[in-house]
Amino acid sequence: MLERWNPTVKAATVLVCVILLSFEYLVSLNLLVLGCCLLLVVFGSRVSIKKLGALLLPALVAAFGLFVMGLYYAKSGSGQAVDMQALSAMPYAVRAAMSQNLYTALQLATRLLAFAGLGILFALTTDSDFFIASLLHQCKLPPKFAYGILAAFHLMPGMMREYDQVRTAFAVRGLKIGVFSMKPVFTMLVNSVRWSESVAMAMESKGFCGTAPRTYYTVPKVHPADLLAAALCIGGVVAGMIGLRY
Repeated sequence: MLERWNPTVKAATVLVCVILLSFEYLVSLNLLVLGCCLLLVVFGSRVSIKKLGALLLPALVAAFGLFVMGLYYAKSGSGQAVDMQALSAMPYAVRAAMSQNLYTALQLATRLLAFAGLGILFALTTDSDFFIASLLHQCKLPPKFAYGILAAFHLMPGMMREYDQVRTAFAVRGLKIGVFSMKPVFTMLVNSVRWSESVAMAMESKGFCGTAPRTYYTVPKVHPADLLAAALCIGGVVAGMIGLRY
């Protein structure tokens, strides 16, 4: 299961794959990486198809936007739109340039989708607490920074709940607020600051200073299977770069 893959090794694998894809211009390779990521998430994790689709939809919209930009604007960067209706009447050299624009548009769109697939694979199959614990032990991240990042992870869902509660409280009192009103946002931010102060005081009262030796409930370890999975993923991308190019 992908959830048991060491988060630090998984993050490093995703980062290396992103760097490799950044220097490659193969549309087929981008689509292959996207397909492999989606198959791994569907068959190698407990993530539902609905949740996967909800995260993939914004990436598809962004990819479509990049495709249109790459298709309708010239490579020279002049920003002049191309008349697609008059394409058939253009000389062969102009049609060749348009075909190059089409390939560039496909490169941009599919590269974004490949990056999105890698990001979705990591985000949906990685527990935030387990990831921070892995950073503490494998990357030797200072505890103050690690627990600060962990508090930020837990703060975001709390802020969304706080925002809904504030809007409900305004509605109960008969106060009409618009969709873009800043009143509930300001109240939510004030309550979030109070929550962060309470967390900081609680940690200090329990003797947390970030330098004293401490024990851990969860100690992630790097197993040979983790390194093997990383090698297979990176090797697959490299093999695709070589095989699809020639």
